[in-house]
Amino acid sequence: MAQLSSKVKEKNAAKWENSLQGKDLYPGEVVWAFVNARRMKPVTQGAAITNARIIGFLTNQADSKHRVPLEVSADQIRGLDFEGKNLHMRVHTDVGEVDFGPLDKTEVEFAKYYADYLWRSGVAPEVREGQKAAQLEEAAEAAAAAEERAAQAALDAEVRDRRNQVRVIGPDMKDKWWDAIARHSHDNEMPWFIINGGSAGRLVAFEDRLLISKTGGMTSFMAGSLGGGRETIFPYAEITNIEFNGGFATGVLEVLTPSYQGTGNHDYWRSSSKGRNKAHDDPWTLSNCLPIAKALYQEAQPLLNEMQRKIADAKRPQVIVQHAPAPTTVSESSGGLAHELERLADMHQRGLLDADEFKAAKMAAIAKMS
Repeated sequence: MAQLSSKVKEKNAAKWENSLQGKDLYPGEVVWAFVNARRMKPVTQGAAITNARIIGFLTNQADSKHRVPLEVSADQIRGLDFEGKNLHMRVHTDVGEVDFGPLDKTEVEFAKYYADYLWRSGVAPEVREGQKAAQLEEAAEAAAAAEERAAQAALDAEVRDRRNQVRVIGPDMKDKWWDAIARHSHDNEMPWFIINGGSAGRLVAFEDRLLISKTGGMTSFMAGSLGGGRETIFPYAEITNIEFNGGFATGVLEVLTPSYQGTGNHDYWRSSSKGRNKAHDDPWTLSNCLPIAKALYQEAQPLLNEMQRKIADAKRPQVIVQHAPAPTTVSESSGGLAHELERLADMHQRGLLDADEFKAAKMAAIAKMS
């Protein structure tokens, strides 16, 4: 148990020591004494003198840096000062003075004794070994963390490079939109083009399917799903057509399937006085529609034409070619050598084979089936 100055209560010292043990002390480090020195900046609630250093601590903090904002190792002590009007405990080092806060006059001799003993004794050997082990562990953790950061940076750079290769029609894509697309992607898969309608949502074309994604703050609000979103996958084999109903400057790109048969001509203003989910023909809320500027549609039209070809290919019936079975042997088709010899004898009797031909045919059949 640590020794206590006259102004430190036992219940407080027990809490302090319990908090410091295993969190902020080195292996082999023990607290010799607690004093009531405290500061406001940085905030400390007490000071401890151990067999390795003097520390100012604040035990109710989450991380070690804030739990021990002040410390001076025994190796760093160059002098001690307990003088002055407020009897501050000051420790001199090569880089300046560390003030651990004022002491009561009844604590001065107590603190001076243990601090001076630490200065003369130096860091305890068992603590020094513990410090070395802790430093090696910290270095290993730092190296592992640096390696992990480097690997993540390389991965992020690779992902950014692959994203940059995707043709995007419209404004630049935000990370949150890419993340929404990634949720619908297979491993290492990227779309081959995207129509970014901004707050209206995005049309994302993969090799075998189409995604209409309406996620994000304003997008989900316009889609009638504030804080959520609407995301729909359309396999190419199920798409019957892609229509664009355009006006002077804007229009609606609509994906038609057996489940979405079209909703007629879209009028942006028809449902302006209704709630987001009250209008059944509102293209902002429909999962198969993407309101976009006419200029975006015209820019994307060559890619949409290419996608129409992929849709047609997905619908084309597959032809399965079956190879004819290999011809069977004489043994398999006629029942064996005896049957073949009977057939040859019958042909000889009917005059279809003369004696020499019959003899040669028998010898060939016997040789083939032997």
